[in-house]
Amino acid sequence: MNRRSFLSKVSQGVLGLTALDCLEGQATAGRAAGRTEAKNWMWVLKGSENLKPDEQTRKFEQIREAGIHAVLLGSFNADVLARATEQGLETHSWILGLRQSEKQFMDEHPDWYAVNRLGQSTAKAPPYVEYYNFLCPSHEAVQDYLAKVVSDLGNLANLDGIHLDYIRYPDVKLPVGLWKKYNLVQNKELPQFDYCYCRVCRDAFKKQTGEDPLTLPDPTTNAAWRQFRYDSVTRLVNRLADVAHERGKKLTAAVFPTPSLARKLVRQDWVRWNLDAVLPMVYHNFYNEKPKWIERAVKDGVAALPPNRPLYAGLFLYALNSEEEFDQAVKYARAGGAKGVSLFGGLRKVKPG
Repeated sequence: MNRRSFLSKVSQGVLGLTALDCLEGQATAGRAAGRTEAKNWMWVLKGSENLKPDEQTRKFEQIREAGIHAVLLGSFNADVLARATEQGLETHSWILGLRQSEKQFMDEHPDWYAVNRLGQSTAKAPPYVEYYNFLCPSHEAVQDYLAKVVSDLGNLANLDGIHLDYIRYPDVKLPVGLWKKYNLVQNKELPQFDYCYCRVCRDAFKKQTGEDPLTLPDPTTNAAWRQFRYDSVTRLVNRLADVAHERGKKLTAAVFPTPSLARKLVRQDWVRWNLDAVLPMVYHNFYNEKPKWIERAVKDGVAALPPNRPLYAGLFLYALNSEEEFDQAVKYARAGGAKGVSLFGGLRKVKPG
């Protein structure tokens, strides 16, 4: 089976893969024993609401038959949610978190956006790609806005959970496998990619430590300033977790592949987040690694998490060239301790996520 055929079949949920068949058996056994954490996930991009009702039903039926238990949906259409639920799938709404790129939103709230060490806002000068417009997590108004988004989603019937994507700062360093694509060498933290130095962050840090981060001798090596930003994202996520749980919904997040890489590249300290599950993006090709690296990355995450918090390994289908390589990647994830996998992919150019 060639790569195009492989990816096409997986994206349609019609490829019966050996590794997923094995996981389906393990998940069934786990549920019989009262354990529900073993499952596989799939990202379903916007567009499902444009299918005819019978086509929607068949699509979700195929996904479930392929060994998928939960879908991450870009659409919150009530009919789409209902049809996915009817096919026995968990439904999780996929929201973009701190990345907000709508022009009207940016025009209305320009002061909410993260600012780099050069004083440039992501609303006006986004790094890397034009849609990298990131809000600053330290703003109380930003926290209130996202809390309302999560609370409103809590009203949806047939929705099991809310999934946070882009719940982080912009990449202070890109994964090494992407440097060539963007014609960059990031052996150190460069000021144009170092966030956030907005007035809210600077004032809060100065109140906490007596120092303005912009006047530190070297902001990139200051442990307190680094911790301040970890804590800013952590407080936001834990507030959203409280809101989701009050509304009877689970909260999950897409995070960078290991605790150390997440802190280093995007200021995510996801081990401290009160999530129901984490979905690390163990995209081996982003780090110039072979699929075997997936096992090591998963082990790092599982070892750092509380024992009752499941980890589902995010697999990047663009980087897997055959059914056999996919099977291998799933087995590496399981060997590392993942409770299942989450599948993301299609035929397009790789961009940072």
